[in-house]
Amino acid sequence: MTHTLCYKRLCAALLALMLAVAGSLAAGAVGAAAGGGVTATLPVAVTFWSEDSESYSEVNDGVDDGREATLVRQSNGTYTLHLPIQTVSTVVFTGHLSGLTIGDISYDGEVSGSLDDGSAVLTIRNLPSSVLTGSNVSRSLVVTCAIEMDVDLLGETTKTARMCIAVL
Repeated sequence: MTHTLCYKRLCAALLALMLAVAGSLAAGAVGAAAGGGVTATLPVAVTFWSEDSESYSEVNDGVDDGREATLVRQSNGTYTLHLPIQTVSTVVFTGHLSGLTIGDISYDGEVSGSLDDGSAVLTIRNLPSSVLTGSNVSRSLVVTCAIEMDVDLLGETTKTARMCIAVL
């Protein structure tokens, strides 16, 4: 009688193991088909507003609105922003957007392409879902924009603005 009980338990354990392995393989296939953890790529409009008024921030001039920005939803629930950028010049600084701070969390960006030929893209990873504010200025997020100066000796400066990201 005990041999039959042990045999049934062993068969149940092997069946559970086979189901777990099959489920893991299926989940891996779905993840690979979805681009390795990417669940959605959305074309977006990114706008930076002045901190204290409903006018555009100087930072907004650093976004190349002639090219498409995208927001990629990762399987872990965070977003990756691919933002086409260009040089922004004001009386105070000349440089380009290089990252964001939301609350106490800094999101360093990675620039690819060239600012000189108009192909520069800033990639910022692991953004929270709260960045999807829509185009309504009243729902915008207060962010601190990191601006890398064109002259290496000057390093980086920051500018506070309100950011809206709207799905197109």
